[in-house]
Amino acid sequence: MPMGVLFWVLMLLWLVFSLYWNRSELRGGNYGVMGGNLLLFILLGLLGWKVFGAALQ
Repeated sequence: MPMGVLFWVLMLLWLVFSLYWNRSELRGGNYGVMGGNLLLFILLGLLGWKVFGAALQ
């Protein structure tokens, strides 16, 4: 498995599990938990886009 594919699979798993793990806070209106995680996800996604290319080619 190429490194680019592995990177994007791990990014998608991270997104899905982070939304699942924090679902009670999101339902309660506490969005502060997701703020830092979302920012980190976006920054690493941009870095991965530059290094490994687009997820779908």
